[in-house]
Amino acid sequence: MLRKRPDWSRKLPRPIVIPDVITLSTLADVRELVEKHLPPAHRKRETWQHVARCLAAAALGGEIDDCAVALRLVLSLERVTVE
Repeated sequence: MLRKRPDWSRKLPRPIVIPDVITLSTLADVRELVEKHLPPAHRKRETWQHVARCLAAAALGGEIDDCAVALRLVLSLERVTVE
């Protein structure tokens, strides 16, 4: 059985800029944020686990808007300034 490969190059509906940290334009950028910029304790939080699940689903062809909304909500909850 063939499995669909994740497409991390899919674009977000609009870029999310976290000043002096990263500009998130694609799913690959969000993946980098979660895997490289978040401290391990943050990645274990249910909110970030939800973002990771939405991210994985979007990479496999799911709704990109679901990922973007979840990410924006978590960033807001974490009081991260975005542009």
